[in-house]
Amino acid sequence: MRAIELHRDAGAYALGVLGAADTCRFEEHLAGCSACAVQVREFDVVVAHLAAYARRLPPGGAAPRRAGGGDRAAT
Repeated sequence: MRAIELHRDAGAYALGVLGAADTCRFEEHLAGCSACAVQVREFDVVVAHLAAYARRLPPGGAAPRRAGGGDRAAT
């Protein structure tokens, strides 16, 4: 991973989707990069919303279907 890519990985790190090696590299970078530390903290709200949504899913993780059978988001 190149240094510039480290600055782009804050969201992936906050969401826990980086692989083990990339997580280790990002954490080393994070220790000295206040800009990335701020970005990771800003993702706390997103992570909390996703966790709350996941808790509302039925067992098996399938999202409930909307009335009328449509899968599209509300407009």
